[in-house]
Amino acid sequence: MNVPTEAIRITNLVKKYGAVTAVENLSLTVPSGIMFGFLGPNGSGKSTTIGCLTGLLDPTSGQIEVLGERFDANSAGLKRRMGVMPETLGLFEPLRAHEFLAFVGRMYGLDEATTRKRVTELLDALELTDSSKVLGEYSTGMRKRVAFAAAVIHSPEVLFLDEPFESIDPAGVALMKQWLHRFTEQGRTVFMTSHVLETVERLCQEVAIIAVPGKLVWQGDITTFGREGAIVFDGQEYDALEPLFLRLTGERRVDLNWL
Repeated sequence: MNVPTEAIRITNLVKKYGAVTAVENLSLTVPSGIMFGFLGPNGSGKSTTIGCLTGLLDPTSGQIEVLGERFDANSAGLKRRMGVMPETLGLFEPLRAHEFLAFVGRMYGLDEATTRKRVTELLDALELTDSSKVLGEYSTGMRKRVAFAAAVIHSPEVLFLDEPFESIDPAGVALMKQWLHRFTEQGRTVFMTSHVLETVERLCQEVAIIAVPGKLVWQGDITTFGREGAIVFDGQEYDALEPLFLRLTGERRVDLNWL
């Protein structure tokens, strides 16, 4: 696999809904072969940005490159090289898990034998072998496991994950992290959002932080966190992600005298 130096390049991305700007002039690059954390408070434009990066939404303006190629909603070839776990999960609820994953595998161009083998392996590993229920009867955690399996079944080169670990039990999270580490060790790239900053700090090598309305306020290498004065911003030293994030996005302190 010929891996480009940059997995993703975003240049002056703008997304508007009528008069409302969800993403404002966002530019950033994501190196290949890392886990990249894309962070921001609620409503800052994270899911909208992922929608634009994966063809689920059309940008108002700007340019996106994925794996060295210009990307838009019609880039079918590039989409086959990407895996997506959206915030909304995108499951077909009347189907059973094996039926849905078989559909996804064939949609991505896997042959029938490979699809059948990978569906069986994914369902076994993620403990989703009960075929008596349709997806609409699954718990939230089980639905997220299926969505994750659908995102990786075709062994993509770039993986977009929107809040991947929320509602999943610790054993499932540990297994997914194991797979993600192996994914990047092979030169592939993970672009993920999460509100759990401790998880991002442990998993990711680089982070971008945006604030409302989708404006980049900081991007950098976070592998030095844990050391004193690891990162200096605006004259202040930070040795963990949470205080830096709160400083950049607007820390709120509210005292309730009855607590």
